[in-house]
Amino acid sequence: MKVKLTPLNIVSAICLVIAVLLLINKKEEGNPKYVDITGILAGFSFLTAIVAFISDQIFRRFILNIKKLWVVEGMLVIFITILIFIIKASIS
Repeated sequence: MKVKLTPLNIVSAICLVIAVLLLINKKEEGNPKYVDITGILAGFSFLTAIVAFISDQIFRRFILNIKKLWVVEGMLVIFITILIFIIKASIS
């Protein structure tokens, strides 16, 4: 079986690394003013990795040409990134 690297595979790997780093990272205790939400962030990044992996498998089933797959998945990643920045700017 030939392994094909795609943009959603890269996103999935990055999200898994972020989740592991958030779980390993030790926070300072003693300041009751701040609430530690690293567990929630790790859960969200793990969930994002699962969604990226599943959507990558769906795209692979329907798009057989690897160049078209890269274009479609790359456009999806770019669209989601732009959408995140727009939402973040409108909230702030």
